[in-house]
Amino acid sequence: MSVLSDLRKQRGLYVSCPRCSGEFSIAKANLFDATDTQLPRAAFEYLHARRQELAEGKRDLLKRKQSIDRSRIAAQAVNIGQVVEAIAPSLPGFPVAVSDCRSLFKPIDYVVFRGLTEKRRVDSVLFVDVKSGRGRLSATQSQVKNLVESGKVKLVVTERPEFS
Repeated sequence: MSVLSDLRKQRGLYVSCPRCSGEFSIAKANLFDATDTQLPRAAFEYLHARRQELAEGKRDLLKRKQSIDRSRIAAQAVNIGQVVEAIAPSLPGFPVAVSDCRSLFKPIDYVVFRGLTEKRRVDSVLFVDVKSGRGRLSATQSQVKNLVESGKVKLVVTERPEFS
């Protein structure tokens, strides 16, 4: 006689379901020995379903991790880009004198008064935006570019308001 068959024969012995907490007679339970090489069909199906759920959960976690990694990398690239924009005039190959640059950063990185420091006179005014890699002009930057190219840039001189 095995322990399982002895348990099935017991009258008045009840067990609680771990899922719903309901009680039922142990004689109605589907008892089996998990060390046997052949599991009952219900147990096999249950284990198979749990394995599938675990595999799906693992795939979902991997997707979320990859998404977070991509977001983190994109954020780091933006931060690095902003640092490069800030120091660009001091890097080799920048097309204008550092001392002629005035920082704006939004929406265009720099306004350059070419000739201001060396010649003490402004030869031209440039709008400079620093891009790296596949960086492209934003919609606002493109609008500024179009306005400059169409000659719609003006200088407005206004009187200082009186403060009382």
